[in-house]
Amino acid sequence: MKGNFWGLNAILAITAAGAALLASIPAAQATVPTGAHPSPASPARVTSTLDEKSAVWDELHVGDCQQDNGTIVIRSDGTGDWSADTLTYHTVFGDIWHSSFDFYTTAGFHLFGVGTFDSPRMNSGNPPPRYHWGAHFLFNPADFNSIDIFKTMQHYSC
Repeated sequence: MKGNFWGLNAILAITAAGAALLASIPAAQATVPTGAHPSPASPARVTSTLDEKSAVWDELHVGDCQQDNGTIVIRSDGTGDWSADTLTYHTVFGDIWHSSFDFYTTAGFHLFGVGTFDSPRMNSGNPPPRYHWGAHFLFNPADFNSIDIFKTMQHYSC
């Protein structure tokens, strides 16, 4: 009986030594013979396309002024764009729409603000002309994942 266990112990010891030997050879030391093609490898780094978040305000009014389809887009690279169509129903000297934005986390923590962005000087008419305009802005890309786009606040006046 003792001999049977001794043989089993020897086999286990040889197997463990072989596994340890194989495990101790780093993959980086493996070589490909000259003229042979290396096998495909997984990439060391994966780059994905930019992530985006956006919010839209359908229609807002201040006095005689109106904003339609105000859209703010932020990207994971720290760039953002604001665009809107604005108009005024009545003005004497020309109206200007002003927008600024505050960005928050889901918990309501204020991260940062951007703007004030100003529309072109708007004239009235019948029908009033629409002014399509926008602005580009930058922010810290480290904030992107923390931004809850649904909590973005637009502050506006005209």
